Amino acid sequence: MYKRLLKNKSFLGYWGSTTLMRLASNILQFALAIYVLDLTGSALVFSTVLSVIIFPRIIGTPIAGYLADYKECLRILKLGALGLVTLMLSFFLIHTLICPLNVPLIYILVICLELCETLISASDAKAIVCVIDEDQISAASKLSSLDDGIVEILSPVIAGFAYGLFGLHAILIVTLITELGAFLLTLLLRGRTNSRTKVPDEMNKHPMFRGTMASYKEAISSLREYNYVLGLVLFAPLFNFFVSPLFSVTVPHFIRITMKSSIEIYTAYNFALGIAGIIAPFIAMWLIKDQAEHNANLKGTLSCASLMLILSFTTKHLPSVYSGLLLYIVAGAMMLSVIIITIMSIATTVTIKRRIPEQVLGRITSIIQLCAIVSTPLGQLLYGYFADRFSIFISFACSSVGLFVTYMIMKKTYQKLEEKKK
Repeated sequence: MYKRLLKNKSFLGYWGSTTLMRLASNILQFALAIYVLDLTGSALVFSTVLSVIIFPRIIGTPIAGYLADYKECLRILKLGALGLVTLMLSFFLIHTLICPLNVPLIYILVICLELCETLISASDAKAIVCVIDEDQISAASKLSSLDDGIVEILSPVIAGFAYGLFGLHAILIVTLITELGAFLLTLLLRGRTNSRTKVPDEMNKHPMFRGTMASYKEAISSLREYNYVLGLVLFAPLFNFFVSPLFSVTVPHFIRITMKSSIEIYTAYNFALGIAGIIAPFIAMWLIKDQAEHNANLKGTLSCASLMLILSFTTKHLPSVYSGLLLYIVAGAMMLSVIIITIMSIATTVTIKRRIPEQVLGRITSIIQLCAIVSTPLGQLLYGYFADRFSIFISFACSSVGLFVTYMIMKKTYQKLEEKKK
């Protein structure tokens, strides 16, 4: 199955283009994190930069689902990649010729970047089922998840080296070239001839706003037929609220500000997370068997909650003379968390792409994404406040409690699903 996929040019074009887009985005985010933290020294200010993404996501996510289902998702993916190239070229010229990027300009860059990525997010999620056969979805999901680890390894190395030697100019150039490579790879995308998706002619006659609203009414109604999706819709925002800010706000602030570590140490930490991300898909290929995705989610949530509880206890009671050891403990625990989260993400992706009909997959995926991503900035603001005001153990304790609650909700959701099957 994997050999067949690797011979499929359309799949390789999809895999390569989405990998490069994520790589460009992560390189830019990594550099901006260092830039803003060094510029302001405040985790709360940095978290507000991250939190402004909520506005383009709220606006763009419903439209993204409509575009994915009714406007040819492969074409949207190509146009979105071209839009990202244009955006990065524009900000490179601004930074080089007009004025260096400051915090207000970074707000604008982040908002525009997020809007482009949001508009193609549902098409990105759906494109894979348009270029491969249905029996290859599970294998393709596991194989394409390798790009998360590749991105996590390469992005801190590239960003740390480029930013450390040449500053933000180099980051903008690297990001621009990477986005251009992604666009060129999207030109390889070709839809399979036996795709189950058929765009209703009457939907193409509606204006976009009216068509979006009509299509979402249909998608929300269809959620009643897939009650396990309702649980996932609730599970995702809880997990994003209690866990994502640890990676984006809490630990970066701990390493760069509290521990006063160098860029090299911060780069090494992100490189270690990338190694964990590479290992996780191989574990998932062995661990996640057919119809057993729920085990990965339940056990993963419980394991992650327990790990956060241990970290909270350790960071509170370990003497300050062992600060170097504490840094290794936090880094090791976050690596383990990456493995657990990646396995859970693969399991959830397989479930969604197997169980939801292709004709509504784009819109339901965008609903799930919208519920998940709205919670992320709220968590970042809260954890940014925690990082500025309290010791790091408060953040880990909060995550632990939230994940135990999430575990109970997910367990009840899967119980209802099993009862319906019986």
